[in-house]
Amino acid sequence: MKRIIPFLQQHIDTCIAAVMGFYFVLLLTQHGGIGISPDSIMYTSVARNLTLGNGFLQFDGKPLTMFPVAFPYFLHIIMLLTRHDIVLVAPYLTATLFAANICLAGYILEKVQLQNRISKNIVLLLLITNPALLEVYTMLWSETLFIFLVMLFMVAQQCYLQKTDFKHLLPVAIIAGIASITRYAGITLIATGCFIILFASQGSLKKRWIQTILFGCISSSFLCINLFSNFLQSGYLTGKRLPADTSFPDNMQLYGNVLAGWVGSDNPSMLIAVILGVLVILMTGIYLYMAIVHQKNKIGFITIAESFLLIYVLFILASSTFSNYDDINNRLLAPVAIPFFLVLGAGMPQLMNMKKKLYLFILVLAALPATFALTGNIHNDTIALQNNRDAGIGGYAEDYWKESPILHFLQSTPFADTATLPKYSNDNAAIYYFTGKKVKTLPELTHQTELNIFLQTKALYVIWLNSGANPDILEDNELYKVKKCIPMHTFSDGVIYLCTPLHEPDFQKDSIP
Repeated sequence: MKRIIPFLQQHIDTCIAAVMGFYFVLLLTQHGGIGISPDSIMYTSVARNLTLGNGFLQFDGKPLTMFPVAFPYFLHIIMLLTRHDIVLVAPYLTATLFAANICLAGYILEKVQLQNRISKNIVLLLLITNPALLEVYTMLWSETLFIFLVMLFMVAQQCYLQKTDFKHLLPVAIIAGIASITRYAGITLIATGCFIILFASQGSLKKRWIQTILFGCISSSFLCINLFSNFLQSGYLTGKRLPADTSFPDNMQLYGNVLAGWVGSDNPSMLIAVILGVLVILMTGIYLYMAIVHQKNKIGFITIAESFLLIYVLFILASSTFSNYDDINNRLLAPVAIPFFLVLGAGMPQLMNMKKKLYLFILVLAALPATFALTGNIHNDTIALQNNRDAGIGGYAEDYWKESPILHFLQSTPFADTATLPKYSNDNAAIYYFTGKKVKTLPELTHQTELNIFLQTKALYVIWLNSGANPDILEDNELYKVKKCIPMHTFSDGVIYLCTPLHEPDFQKDSIP
């Protein structure tokens, strides 16, 4: 008790912020539980199969290759420890991870800013109200664990910089390795570690090269094993990936839009968004260069944060330009939200050493955007809370799905179990999640093999959900062009079709308008 009271007194602001963050996540998930997306269903189905002893299998029986293995395995461990399904305990799990991130952020800020608590508390307030972080931690997404690993990495990397020996190098490599099989974007942590060890650590060039190679080999071994396993099981390293459909300028604007939202401006013009995005990259690069070249003896948490911020942002911009996945949004950039605000907040203590007039001027200049950002955060969070209370978190946790007539039919009748014909759907994830039934997904237009199998099947059922629109797969109006579709069961939110060939198919994917 004698140690606990002084600890709480010293870190009382961090503890309060962590408790508030924990409470905010539970408050936002109170109505319908944790948010569920198609990705979440993949994670939960693999975790359930692991718990049942079936290995890394998705709900459709295919091996997990589109996503790395660590997060489903983590959920599996939680299920074993709690003896409850992961969806039930997920709100408390993600709230705990969010609170842990706030604690680590507070620890870092204290180390960076010493006794200055003004900027620390401002940063903590911006973090616990940040819409990107709250969006992630109210969903069952792998980013919840990945962001926590990023924070652990920063602390472990700082410990390594103080000793620069293998004993302190190994934990950093292990954390980076686990992060790379939590999200494939975790390769940015490996790149950050290599960069810091080679260019920012103390010691001879030979020693730095040796430790960089050691770190790279140890950390990347996790990802290499995961990718090799994927290739053996599916013939693909990271599943089937489509070419990008957004250009680099578009991605720069999307990236700038997200950053603008973090500082209180939700709808900036294209010019403002691009300028803000470029400015963050340039300023981060400049400060990083100055720290490495001119202040190498003072390198620490902020240099690590700057390195990861720069490498991760450039990776997201490049990968989203060459590979097709979600547009750059809060979810994709959430891993750099805490480093972003740590870098901004770390500059505040320097104001204390300025002349009084200049100090007051810059303090007011910094307080205005901070107030603007905090006001915007609270406004957005209030809207999100009201929406969640009214209908649940967007996705499969919304009340809409729980009241779905077509899903109720599939769950309460023997149709899905007794029908002998192949069954397809435009949203097989929703059918599995709400009914436990397994059906195939309609083929994507770019996957010719699966498309040909679908077209050549003489008779099949298509379970069409009106809310499951996906432009990458066959749409309902396109079905009528390649199949004779007879409605067997019609509902307010979908249709079950019996589909037979129109004629012998002579069909190419490009023939669908």
